[in-house]
Amino acid sequence: MMKLGFIGFGKSTNRYHMPFIDAANKFEVTGYYTRGTRQFDMLYPNLNNHIQRFETLQSLLDSPVELIVITTPASTHYELAKQAICAGKHVIVEKPFCDTLAQAQDLFQLAKQHQVRITPYQNRRYDSDFLTIKNVLKRQDIGKVMEIESNHTHYRTDGAEHSGYLYDGSVYGHAVHFLDQIVSLYGEPDEVIYDIANQKNYYLGEGLSYQMDHTQENGVPEDHYDIKLVYGNLRVRIRFSQLIVKEPPRWIINATNATVEKYQIDQQERDLKQGIFLDTPSFGQDTAQGTCTIYFNDHHELIAPIHQHYTQFYLDTYQAIRDNTEMPVTEQQGLIVLNIMESIVGHRKYQKLI
Repeated sequence: MMKLGFIGFGKSTNRYHMPFIDAANKFEVTGYYTRGTRQFDMLYPNLNNHIQRFETLQSLLDSPVELIVITTPASTHYELAKQAICAGKHVIVEKPFCDTLAQAQDLFQLAKQHQVRITPYQNRRYDSDFLTIKNVLKRQDIGKVMEIESNHTHYRTDGAEHSGYLYDGSVYGHAVHFLDQIVSLYGEPDEVIYDIANQKNYYLGEGLSYQMDHTQENGVPEDHYDIKLVYGNLRVRIRFSQLIVKEPPRWIINATNATVEKYQIDQQERDLKQGIFLDTPSFGQDTAQGTCTIYFNDHHELIAPIHQHYTQFYLDTYQAIRDNTEMPVTEQQGLIVLNIMESIVGHRKYQKLI
């Protein structure tokens, strides 16, 4: 068993990490350090009541823990990851990995120097909708893929924010997952075309449009994005809005012989929010509306969804550390995603790393 410790002990730890660490059966959760005193009000039910709360970060880093999982606010990720690496710990960092490409490069280089491993927590590579689409893309009968749309629209009118920081918007907080999915398939894009805006404030609030003071790093962060990744002749569109009444298909693929539509995103997060965990047989299963259909010229075919719990991220991480092989999210993939996001929020022309 690998000894594991948390920096941060709130919603993310108890909802998005503990259930899958428990199911992996490869880790011993030794303890955690958190600055806050308030406990999250929905503790993971199988959490061992005897795990230790370390009173200082240094006491956690001085412990026999091998792997540190950082689930604190994004602005703290870089400094905390540096401290964990320098203490000789392997590190998993919640999304977004850090704020800038330079910070990410520094962390990967530092990990090599200290002979430890570090990876972003990109659990949505194990989403059922993505795994289903990933499998469909391997099929020869759909022909050559021309366009892929990854839609993340819904109708949620609450929570308009009137101010925030450069990295507080939807690109770093939301698009990071879905950019990573595409990068895991196709690698570094040739070109990135993007449009970001704030829709809630403008249409529902005080009429404030997207604005950001890049010197002071404050203003009105974006809550809408439309990102196009260009791979030769292939176009991949990733789109997000919270003011769309009727949700479009989660995925649309246009290929020379077929069009593919997949409705609904993975249901694991929905179940976890309702206190439904992996011991429930229906956990993470698609609803009747979550269909995937391939439309050919003269017929159509329904595709059964592929399910793989986020447990697999931890199993893959465990194996990579033990066998000294590549982590689930490679250094190159992590840097590509950061480069894309930094280009977008910085309103600068995207330049390839390689």
